[in-house]
Order: sequence, then structure tokens, then C-alpha cells
Amino acid sequence: MKPKPTIYDPRERKVQVILTDTFQLGYVLEHLLAFTGAARITVSTYSTGEEFLRKLIALRHKGLVRSAHLFSDFKAAEKTARVNPMLRAAYDEVRFCQNHSKVMVIEGDFPVVVISSQNQTRGNRLENYAILHSREAADYCLATLRGLATYQVL
Repeated sequence: MKPKPTIYDPRERKVQVILTDTFQLGYVLEHLLAFTGAARITVSTYSTGEEFLRKLIALRHKGLVRSAHLFSDFKAAEKTARVNPMLRAAYDEVRFCQNHSKVMVIEGDFPVVVISSQNQTRGNRLENYAILHSREAADYCLATLRGLATYQVL
């Protein structure tokens, strides 16, 4: 088994770049919450899957996620309609829009932005993760996502 790259405290390493096939986005979220404390998260993705939703629901039950907001592509939502009931359990708000970005903004004791090639699905492929401790980057991503036209809101 390959060793997993280390995710460092973003206060100590403001920029981290990771290329790996050894973990999924839910693992990244869980490890970053250990540094930020309980947080509000905003996620953009093309498509979402059961594994990430289960992890998010578990993190919510532990009190680590105070609120969660999703921006997902409306065409991909049609393909993954079977997980829509889980979306409602995992997220406070779901907005379907034209989206192909993969961004996660974690707002706990301090802001962290994760920019990734990975959707919220299990791909078992090499993925990239850029982890940024930046209020400016968080505000920019949130404003851009909130400015998207939405086709349906759950």
C-alpha cells in the first residue's frame, strides 16, 4: 500500500500542492476540519457520489460541519438522480447550475480553499489538490459561485 501524502496545517503551510491517487476528497475535508474546527463548507463540483455524501453526513453528525452548500452541474444531476435524497441529508442548500469547477471552501476558525481535479466521486485516479489558506481566495470563490445562475435549488 502506498503511503498517503501529508496534509499539513494550512496556518503553517499556506499553499500545499498534492498529486495522489491514495485518497479521496472526503479524506481531505476531514483532515482539514481537524485544523479549522467546525466549519461552514461550500462545494462546487460537476458530479457527486455516494461515498463523499456519506462522509459529509458523518462529519455533520460529529458536529464538524455546521452548514454545507453545494453548486453542482445540472446535467450531471440528471445522471446521478438516485443520490438526490442523500444530497438533501448532506447539504443545507443545493444549487444546480452550469458548473465544471471543483472547489471547496472551508470556513472554520480560518478560511481554507481546496481546488481539485476530483469531482465528489470515487475515481481511483491521480488527482490534484491545491490547498490554500487565503481569505481573499475564499471570498473570490464564494462570490463567483453565488453569482452563478441556478436552474433548480433543493
